[in-house]
Amino acid sequence: MVPHVVLTWVTTARGGAENSVVELAANLARLVPHVDVVWWRQGGPAAGSCAPARLHEVTDWDDYRQTLSRVCALADDRPAVVISNHRTAAADVVIAPDARVIPVVRHVVNAQQVLRVINPHDGDMVERTIGELWWELLASVPVWVGISQASSAALRTHAPQVRFVTTIHNGVTIPATVPAHNGPATGRLLVASVARTVPWKRVDQLVRAVADPRLSTAVRLDIFGEQGSHQSELEGLVRELAAPVRFMGYTDDLTQRLSEYDLLATAAVQEGFGRAVIDAAGAAVPSLVPDAGASPELVIDGLTGMVYNPDDPGDLVAALTDALLDRKTLVSMGKAARALAEGWYTPGRCAAQYLTLVLGQRPTPRPLVAAQ
Repeated sequence: MVPHVVLTWVTTARGGAENSVVELAANLARLVPHVDVVWWRQGGPAAGSCAPARLHEVTDWDDYRQTLSRVCALADDRPAVVISNHRTAAADVVIAPDARVIPVVRHVVNAQQVLRVINPHDGDMVERTIGELWWELLASVPVWVGISQASSAALRTHAPQVRFVTTIHNGVTIPATVPAHNGPATGRLLVASVARTVPWKRVDQLVRAVADPRLSTAVRLDIFGEQGSHQSELEGLVRELAAPVRFMGYTDDLTQRLSEYDLLATAAVQEGFGRAVIDAAGAAVPSLVPDAGASPELVIDGLTGMVYNPDDPGDLVAALTDALLDRKTLVSMGKAARALAEGWYTPGRCAAQYLTLVLGQRPTPRPLVAAQ
């Protein structure tokens, strides 16, 4: 019989990961008859609809434990598989000892990186490095998932206790047709970035690049995303450099908004996936990304966008200059980026890969049951 699938997530802010979890649940529920989502809000957003998956929203540790335990018990004689995450993996192993737990790592981790994770003993959110996780509990985990080759490779390197790692790229819903390009005719190169204003997103690198005297009167950078801990410093930097930058805040209609721009630019070097690149591709907008983290997996340099050296600020300026001088190539890159997204980064492909992984967690193959 087909396993009962449960997804768990702890949200502290609005972002691409939240969207990816919701999309995965909804698309898995089109394939598997029994899918539940346990969504723990710790300051982040409500999940919204995961239909046809069943959603259970909780706000504290006791409710999380009780809900996950109850949902897994609903499996009756069906095996339960929990698609977890690095924050809750150890807790999920304790709460659902009879389930198979598959943690999904949405970062490119390193040995020193501090992760915010749930203490499986008391439910507190604590800070631990990857090596300081509760590996005595996680030893029972059969397989981990990285959302990019970079994420998987980093996990293998910095968590040698992991038994097996597989890669499943996120799926991203893109519009059936390309949104109309309604950007103002300013003559400038209109560049968007999607990043919460926290230090690891390295938005300051983009601000400094567009403030370069060779670009500052010909380029405008608009930054979409929730305010983070680095917001005031970035606003001060923009004023200091008189940079052509605007902070646009969070938006729910990202692909439509990105259709107003010529280019998406990112700067984070530890990006686990970079969902905004695919959102931009849905609007036929190419991306300019650093040659680090998962970004080079999403952009084919010279075909669907451009890749620059993140250790050389001059290379970012040079890439923006190339984009400014060749708008025609940007248009063709945007079309190719959309074609690539339509062919590979689809929610259906993502759900099918997870389904294959889930079905592998039971001892013997049995006939599939049609989704309701």
